Amino acid sequence: MIGIDSDQVRWQSPAGAFWGIADVLEKDDAIWVLSPVEPFIHGLRSGTEMTAFGSEGDGPGELRSARALLPLGEVGEITIWDAASRLYRTFADDGLPVATRDAGQVGTVRGDIDVVTFGDPLRVAATGKSGTVRAQFPSAVMRASDLWTGALVRFGHGPTERIVDFRDLRGASHEDVRRNFLVPVPLWDACLDGSVVVLDPLARFIYRVDSTWAERDSLFVPWDVRPLGRDDRINYIASQMEAELRGQSVESGERETILARAETGSRDQFPEAVPLAVDMRCSDGRVWIQAYDGAAHPLGFSRTWRTVAFASNASTYSEVILPPAFQLFRVSDSHFLGVVTDEMGLQRVATIPLPESLRSPNETWDGRRPAAIAALEGRVTLGVSADGSAPGH
Repeated sequence: MIGIDSDQVRWQSPAGAFWGIADVLEKDDAIWVLSPVEPFIHGLRSGTEMTAFGSEGDGPGELRSARALLPLGEVGEITIWDAASRLYRTFADDGLPVATRDAGQVGTVRGDIDVVTFGDPLRVAATGKSGTVRAQFPSAVMRASDLWTGALVRFGHGPTERIVDFRDLRGASHEDVRRNFLVPVPLWDACLDGSVVVLDPLARFIYRVDSTWAERDSLFVPWDVRPLGRDDRINYIASQMEAELRGQSVESGERETILARAETGSRDQFPEAVPLAVDMRCSDGRVWIQAYDGAAHPLGFSRTWRTVAFASNASTYSEVILPPAFQLFRVSDSHFLGVVTDEMGLQRVATIPLPESLRSPNETWDGRRPAAIAALEGRVTLGVSADGSAPGH
């Protein structure tokens, strides 16, 4: 176990400056933040806000539904995916609109899908300097199992390229795909070298895809999953009930009775085991898989991230425990980038140096599988002080 002191946390934004952050991205020595309220886009450098812009509307330089930040554009520029307008909008660092590009059809996605499943059907990621990847679905996405009907598609300046159809994955035929709640879903991310990694959580395989599905490496994921318990089901059902009540109060005794009845009547709608993973990130030479923890969050978002290295000269498997209240957005070859949320819901952007043992190896993807599947080779615990602060930072 490698211990990391709390003074490793570095604040990158003023205290109480944000809430509900949708995305965080580092580009050209600046950190960009996507906020749910105007101004939507904030640029930070050395912990200080250097620019803020972006208003709601249909005019030039305005945004209708900003979903994600993308590291596209020239030095000093930032690109935003505006899902409602179906556009990628690129801005200079002073907020001046630079370019727009068609982002393709989005399709119909349930408005509260992020309450229903940990899978994100609206995820988009950049590959290289101009390409992007996201999933397309043949019909509306209303529940977790619908994510298995999608296909990953690469967009660029030329024709779109289909990378993988999730229905072709081994896990797509598993009986758990037909459940309704806490369904394990395919997870994916784009990597710095332009490749795309895909996790089949039911077959327990990670695939690294270059330009086509025919050009792929694969690696078995060795971690076992425990049976899904009553507490997992209760926590999930309670979160759904609270979302539907929308602040209406229910007496404690009545609430417990409703939850118990709902859990008993819906057991066959849950999978037998907990999901293998609830999120996935790719860094240089390494894949990061967020483990499920129903006690931490109804959808299982835990502090534990397991890593898998495809490089032949790196430890294949390891485990990292991030600080409480730290939400990871990106992993670079030197640090974690995310946000820390306090008890009031206010957020600060923060970075944490990557342990030396997990930094990108000199040799990255090499196309060779490890000779054997080993046990966990490292366990790292990261911590902050009880109040979520980092002394001196």
